Amino acid sequence: MTYETVYDAKTYTVQKPVWETETRQRSYTVQRPVWETQNREERYTVMKPVYETVVQDRSYNVVRDVVETGTREERYTVMKPTYETSMQQRVSTVRRPIYETSERQEAYTVAEPVTTMGTAYSVGSTAVDTVTPVVTPGYTSLGWQPSTQWVNPYTGVSSWRRGGFAWNATPGVVINQVNRVYQPTVTPVQVPQTTYVNRVVTRKIPVQTVRYVNEQIVQQIPVQTLKMVPEVQVRQVPVQTVRKVVERVENKVPVQVCKYVAEEQVRQVPIQVLKYVAEQRVEPISVQVCKYVSEQRTAQVPRVVAKQIPYTYVVRKPRTVITRVPLDPCGNPMSVAPSATLSAPVPALPPASTPPMTPAAPTALPPTPATQAPITGNAPIKTYSDRPTDTSPSNGAGWKDSDLNHVSPEASSAPSIRQPVQTNRPAGDIHQTNPTPGQPTPAAGTSLKLQLIPEPPTTQTT
Repeated sequence: MTYETVYDAKTYTVQKPVWETETRQRSYTVQRPVWETQNREERYTVMKPVYETVVQDRSYNVVRDVVETGTREERYTVMKPTYETSMQQRVSTVRRPIYETSERQEAYTVAEPVTTMGTAYSVGSTAVDTVTPVVTPGYTSLGWQPSTQWVNPYTGVSSWRRGGFAWNATPGVVINQVNRVYQPTVTPVQVPQTTYVNRVVTRKIPVQTVRYVNEQIVQQIPVQTLKMVPEVQVRQVPVQTVRKVVERVENKVPVQVCKYVAEEQVRQVPIQVLKYVAEQRVEPISVQVCKYVSEQRTAQVPRVVAKQIPYTYVVRKPRTVITRVPLDPCGNPMSVAPSATLSAPVPALPPASTPPMTPAAPTALPPTPATQAPITGNAPIKTYSDRPTDTSPSNGAGWKDSDLNHVSPEASSAPSIRQPVQTNRPAGDIHQTNPTPGQPTPAAGTSLKLQLIPEPPTTQTT
């Protein structure tokens, strides 16, 4: 089955917006200001000045000083000093110094130089060369590599590698590097050393000593004594007397006096009055109007169409073959010598009829290995198909419910239980396998000889 995309023409209607400009009349009211002049009567009070002449008495008194000079007698007491001289004896003690000279010994320290020879060490340097191996680091560069046979070190598989640019790793190189190191050298040297040694020396020094001796001295000292003697004296003292004399001065002064008299006055005041007058006005305006216009359009609509194409494929169905194997009393298979064999006659089976099948998918299955190579000699027999099944087979159905022709164990002549039976293994089957739960196990003591039955290919056309 294949799918194709077919495009169908479909017509549909679209509402397309169209903008148009219209001119409309708009009426509005305007408040226009109007100014008017009015006169208003205003009354106010004015204080009017009135001047009057008044005579004021401003008479005043004048005080004048009169100085008078006189003499008066004044008595006073004066303390007159009187000096008297007398002799007074005074005894005093004086400490007279007496100087004595003596000698004493004084010890002092003198530093004398002493020269000795000492060992000093002179430090020098000597150059010593050492060789050290240094590894220079390797580097990686991009270069051309020719085609060559390359072996994988992990798997050992060789393959051919084409030429091209690749990263080349260059290993490091060991280089001997010479390093010069200066080592110190110590040389002993005799050096003179001068030291100072302290020595105590004694000497005599003259010392002068002062000794004080008490001595009594008597002196005659004149002493002057002062005495104050009172004495009364008289003297003439001039005296000035000041007398106050009051005189009256008459003074009449004319004075202008201002008085304020209240007076009411009237005046006309012009006033500006604002009034608003309503006025109707009309103006044209442009308006954008949107209108929707129907428009027919055609579109290509994709549609998927399924087509069925006949094809041919080959199906291989499995056929079950049952073999009897002798078992020991423990249930283990017994090995039989290949020389003496007894085979039960197996009837020839007709070819299995294959019913027609409906393919599950449109793609053809790849050929199975069983159809590519025929069964020859002792090759193992393949009794299954490579095609996956939709449902798992039931274990309880067994091999009797299958639509294929099987060899029935009861159809062969069953030998006596007491008589030993020998059988051959199937050709090409070396290892024994345990039967699956869905495969029936033959009865003990019976055997079947495996016969290769070719399966005809089934061809089905849809």
